[in-house]
Amino acid sequence: GPAPRTFRATRFLSFVRQLNRYGFYKVPGWIGAAVAGDAGAWLHYRNPRFRRDRPDLLFRIKRRTRANRHRLPAGPEGRRRPPCGLQQ
Repeated sequence: GPAPRTFRATRFLSFVRQLNRYGFYKVPGWIGAAVAGDAGAWLHYRNPRFRRDRPDLLFRIKRRTRANRHRLPAGPEGRRRPPCGLQQ
């Protein structure tokens, strides 16, 4: 089929790397079966800010850089309690 000529392994891996840079991650256990005429199994990637019913969230998807990779997300879900020994 046309897929092996269109997508070489290095290009697919580069595409996956780009997905990861924008905060997408592979959903475990979501490997779909091949459909007739399909080149093979498909993978399911997810980003909580990429939703069909919420185009306003697209503006919050940012490319990860070394500077912001380890930063906690804003909002209450990003706040963590200090370790037990440091609580007042």
